[in-house]
Amino acid sequence: MLLVLVSLTAWKLKGSRGEETLPGEEAFQGEQEEAKPEQAPRPEPEPEPEEPEEKSPEQERAEFLPDYASAPLLHTTEIRSLSMEVGASGEEVRFNWLSPSPGKGSVLWKNAATGEEQKFEAQVAAASTVEGYYVNKASVTGVQPGASYTYRVGNEDAWSPEYTYERPKESGRLTFFVTSDAQIGQSEMEEPGETAERWDSVVTRLKGYVPEAEFLFHLGDHVADASNTEQYELFLDHLALYRIPLAPIVGNHDIINDYGTGRVGGRNFYEHFNVPNRSDTGQSQFDLDGNYYFIRGETLFIVLNSSTIQSYEVLEQYVARVVQENPDVKWRILAQHFSPYSSVSRYQENNDSRIREYLARAAVDNHIDLVLSGHEHTYARSAIVNRDCETLNDYNYDPGDTVVNPQGTLYVTCGTSSGCLYHPVEPEVRLMFQNEENVPTALRIDITDTELHLRAYLVDSWRVCDEYTIRKE
Repeated sequence: MLLVLVSLTAWKLKGSRGEETLPGEEAFQGEQEEAKPEQAPRPEPEPEPEEPEEKSPEQERAEFLPDYASAPLLHTTEIRSLSMEVGASGEEVRFNWLSPSPGKGSVLWKNAATGEEQKFEAQVAAASTVEGYYVNKASVTGVQPGASYTYRVGNEDAWSPEYTYERPKESGRLTFFVTSDAQIGQSEMEEPGETAERWDSVVTRLKGYVPEAEFLFHLGDHVADASNTEQYELFLDHLALYRIPLAPIVGNHDIINDYGTGRVGGRNFYEHFNVPNRSDTGQSQFDLDGNYYFIRGETLFIVLNSSTIQSYEVLEQYVARVVQENPDVKWRILAQHFSPYSSVSRYQENNDSRIREYLARAAVDNHIDLVLSGHEHTYARSAIVNRDCETLNDYNYDPGDTVVNPQGTLYVTCGTSSGCLYHPVEPEVRLMFQNEENVPTALRIDITDTELHLRAYLVDSWRVCDEYTIRKE
């Protein structure tokens, strides 16, 4: 009986390793196992990630839905206009919110795995945009890759619901989204709530389909009317935006200035966003917004306020200074609201050529790999363009192509990500691809040590309409 039990045990041990046991060898192998010193069990291999289920465009559109149920909504409390922004590095996340009392606000931050709790205090000032409310700006530091956190914001008089944030694991690849021109409140087309619901569907799909994305750019025109606080809330109050940091860019509709809408209202952009490394240059004459920059991995992101009275020379100087102060990067990306190469006829007719010229100088002189912009409400990708705004014809530009060690800069314009308004497309000699489908668009960009790969999605059907790669060898 003892021999039989030993034999069965040995057979199970061998079978668990996937090795074949021949008939008649059970007893011998069982004795051999007993003779060996006890060993720790081998760790189970991590399961391979499952391939996503292939869905038809019709199925994708049927699942293109907003998320109002996976967590409590902000308006169930007295806290208003919560936003999460990128920090100067991946270890920092910044927050901005409005509270109903002047008491010192804070972020209560908890590591979901260890239970460690931290409190990060906010700077508080009376709001000029919402009567009786106070602007809170706080920064959370020490955020670790792959760690999950819960947080809530407020003070002893009011707290937000508790939300979750997980910083993606380090993988050797940086992934982020690009969106633009949600422009909530574009009343010529539909009610603001309808646009906001479609915007919710976009950010819900982006965050759900690509959880490894580190942040989300929005390239300007968050709202239609810079003085309308309700439109800012309709842009911000979405559960997906409480789970991924935002990199906002000033659009001509976002602030009160010579390029914006009207001359009355408070400092809405500044009082709703909290960006890192904010500069004095680039501030509007009516707001406290400015240029800023941040770094992720080996990529430097420079954000310009192109809706101010600052000269193009000042913008060039700012780009050069930031690049000089941050030399240890391999990729450089520049972003602003106004596109230098337009797909829209009325913008082509009225376009200020100085925008093209200063961006070309700033980009080539400072080895900028990619310039991102919005404003057009249509997607477009340029050729590689030199310092004289000329197309370089030595490269391939079809969707799916790769350009190796380009001696110029690529320009990409993101279309509207809410579908608030579309413009007809007109050809432009430097634009190699222009999308004419009137659906919300967004970009996914992946950066490794040697490649920058972009994909433009028609978000409602999750179909790639364009992709392109820059490779450095």
